[in-house]
Amino acid sequence: MARSIHTTRRTLSELSKKNFSDGKQKVAALEEAADSLNRKRRIKRMSRAERLRSDPPIEGTSVSTIPIDVCDENKFVHHCASVDDVRAILNTLPEGVTLGISRIQLSLGKAYMDERSDDMEGHRDPYTKRLGCEVLPGVFCGYILGHFTFKSGLVSVFAYVYGRERIALPLPLCQFYLRLHALKTLVHEIAHHHDRVARVARGRWCSDRKENAEWYAEKMEHQWTQEIVLPYLQRAYPREAAALIKWVAHRGGLRIGMDFFVGDSRRTRRDGLVRLVFGTSGAFENWVGELSTCKSLAESRLAFSWQLHYSDLYEECVKILNELLKVSPDWVPALTCKADTLIHLENYEESLITARRALALDPTNDDAWETQGDAFERQDNWAALLQNCDAWEQSGRLRRRAKRELLMHRAVAHCATDNLSAVEVNIAAFLALIIFKTPEAAARRKKIAMGQMFRRAGKPVPQQYSFKTK
Repeated sequence: MARSIHTTRRTLSELSKKNFSDGKQKVAALEEAADSLNRKRRIKRMSRAERLRSDPPIEGTSVSTIPIDVCDENKFVHHCASVDDVRAILNTLPEGVTLGISRIQLSLGKAYMDERSDDMEGHRDPYTKRLGCEVLPGVFCGYILGHFTFKSGLVSVFAYVYGRERIALPLPLCQFYLRLHALKTLVHEIAHHHDRVARVARGRWCSDRKENAEWYAEKMEHQWTQEIVLPYLQRAYPREAAALIKWVAHRGGLRIGMDFFVGDSRRTRRDGLVRLVFGTSGAFENWVGELSTCKSLAESRLAFSWQLHYSDLYEECVKILNELLKVSPDWVPALTCKADTLIHLENYEESLITARRALALDPTNDDAWETQGDAFERQDNWAALLQNCDAWEQSGRLRRRAKRELLMHRAVAHCATDNLSAVEVNIAAFLALIIFKTPEAAARRKKIAMGQMFRRAGKPVPQQYSFKTK
């Protein structure tokens, strides 16, 4: 199979002179040809650079000789991974992975992020004014966690910023958690370095694509975190690791493993698409952010169960809820969470029983009504779904979001039973509850809603409502 790119400047010139029946087709053809030509030029530049670059020594570089610089450290800037931590990880990585690394730098990275501020929103931490976000209450990370520079062989890991008096977690647990993620960043950037130096050397057909590089770095980050970083932390910091698990077991109601704090950052696919996933590390951070609003241990555990739900850990979520309901069997928020979670476990009958229990205690609870509708929809019980919609509508004054869910349930039931006139009425009412800035936005939202409705009704999506392209 040929791998050549044949686009030339002459190709662009001929396309610009060619007549097309549709002006948009001509623009698209010109853009595609320009992209191919730019990629061809980029590959040639990379090939020249690879030929001119001197190869690293065959025997490699001893990790003990790689300098590790610590910069910018003060009472607000914290390099949670120490020099000893970094050196221990370097010593454990596979042979040859660190080949060509000139030095490792632990720094704030403020200037580096300011240079790229055009691509970032203007959120800055209150201590150093670095661009970033609040990852835990009172703890700020940069928008970019680390960086590697191929030409110089520099690997950078950027610090976390926090004031000790403002963090919500006990300080040793917070430092241990951030140390884990700093070391994850380190192995991610080393994977980028190894990818460029060894894995794709002379392999310009994959190295010119950014998505391939990110896919590999995420893959190796996950593997090396599991095989190297976690075992190291549990050996070097056994007291902190045990304390973090114990703290979550008490405040969250479930004993979890260290994998939970790692999460899975493998999001980039080789085709460049990004998977939208909610990882367990994000669930932990969100939960810690909610703790200040929890007035009791039970509320803290309910909040944790929801985060497990969002992470698709449904069985673990139900375990916590069952314990909560043993103590407070009439606690409606726990009942609605359990009913919703049981839908995902395909236990529809128990979900309906639980939702009915919640409605007996609170007849206006929109979440319970919606869960009942979801159960009927999953069972293809369209008559029951429509009856649920009628009863829900009569239960009280519905919030806007609840009205939209009710109308979509009705549209799905009518679509499944081929009542197309009722479908139009309910979809129109659904869209009327959304404010659109432009007619184009309204048309796109209708297309999305219709496609969802057909899929939920078990019907093939008509071509005019499909976003698939040939």
